[in-house]
Amino acid sequence: MQIIPLDQLRTDGGTQSRAAIDPVVVSEYAEAIAAGSVLPQPVAFFDGATYWLADGFHRLAAHKQAGYPNVSTDVRQGDRRDAILYSLSANAAHGLRRTPADKRRAVETLLRDETWGAWSDREIARRCAVDGKTVAAVRSELNCGNPQMTERTVERGGTTYTMAVP
Repeated sequence: MQIIPLDQLRTDGGTQSRAAIDPVVVSEYAEAIAAGSVLPQPVAFFDGATYWLADGFHRLAAHKQAGYPNVSTDVRQGDRRDAILYSLSANAAHGLRRTPADKRRAVETLLRDETWGAWSDREIARRCAVDGKTVAAVRSELNCGNPQMTERTVERGGTTYTMAVP
């Protein structure tokens, strides 16, 4: 746990996996904070120079709205990409429930990345805390008319394979 000034938490690096911030929720959280409630700590990844916010975008906005300059933060070692991966499944089991648009955005984040997009549907589903059928459907939509994808990486039993895909 570290007390971090709000302006040092980067929120502009693609680490926000939600489709949108809900201003009603931000106001509710800000009122709770002002009344003395303690919300779960946001999670940020520190790469030695930058704090990348990975979870807690609504809480961060609420702290700003309530006029607080700092926030108690769960800081972990890692870079922007670590923060992105963490954010994809954040709120799957707690906090503001993810919308279908939030889940789709998480899946698209991985599928649009050159490295992550080569992962299997099963691995992407695991990382995004969604059903594999959701990943397959989004992949199909995104690759519609895109013949470049001819293989992807699959892991089974601790061994990584390259799998040909149509």
